[in-house]
Amino acid sequence: MKKFKIIFQPSGRRGEIEEGKTVLDAAQALGVDIEALCGGKKVCGKCKVRIEEGYFEKDNIESGMEHLSPITEDEKKHIKPEDGPGIRLACTAEIHGDLKVFVPERSRAGKQVVRKAAKELSIKLDPAVKKYNVELSQPSLHDMTTGDMERVLRFLEEDYGLKGLSFDYTALRELQDALRKEEWKITVSVWMDREIIKIEPGYVEPSYGLAVDIGTTTVVGYLCDMNTGRVINTESMMNPQVPYGEDVMSRITYAMTNPDGLRKMQDAIIEGLNEIIERVSADLRTNGKNGSL
Repeated sequence: MKKFKIIFQPSGRRGEIEEGKTVLDAAQALGVDIEALCGGKKVCGKCKVRIEEGYFEKDNIESGMEHLSPITEDEKKHIKPEDGPGIRLACTAEIHGDLKVFVPERSRAGKQVVRKAAKELSIKLDPAVKKYNVELSQPSLHDMTTGDMERVLRFLEEDYGLKGLSFDYTALRELQDALRKEEWKITVSVWMDREIIKIEPGYVEPSYGLAVDIGTTTVVGYLCDMNTGRVINTESMMNPQVPYGEDVMSRITYAMTNPDGLRKMQDAIIEGLNEIIERVSADLRTNGKNGSL
């Protein structure tokens, strides 16, 4: 029976699997935990994996969707556009060539827990985005020739010494309604003391920022209170670039030997950062806390 090389990421498990076996069979044989709640009956859709495309020089392997059996109607019911490219159900996809398979975090039966604690450092807080409270008087006949934008800019210059500010277009669109919603009190977010990028009705004190640590194997996001510097929440994951190389040199090689390699790795880390942002800010939404991130 012909055998093919298969590599699972991010676990790094690898081996040779007989032709015709499913990706789920290969995972079970190599000790890779993949969710399969329905026992491989193609009804739960939990065993989604991503097939990496291209030649991986370090592993001497050419991987691609064409090395699997054609996608079935059962699979199409579970695979959504938001899942991204290269997705197959491990319980259905039969192996007919060498493969490099990435198991997304949501498909792992034994979820990997990645911990990377934040260190306490004494630093001067000087965030790029700062909040300023603005309170205007209700317009009178004397203000007929002065617009909302001009009045806000004048207040910021007189009370905070911020001169020559510009308005982001989307923020400017919200200005009129925000002023009238909370009796002419608003909070403006200013980037680098140069541009107003956000308008919020009333006085909104909390302001949050995200510090990101992108390591070779892990990515960590620290949600911070930008007024105090305190770390509010931490979320982490395996670096989604791991399938393209377990170290930096391997990833550079992949980018050089695959025409779209750099784009794939960039898309992978952006998707990972977006997932961390979603997770790290979930508690704020759950608890109904206001503030900007």
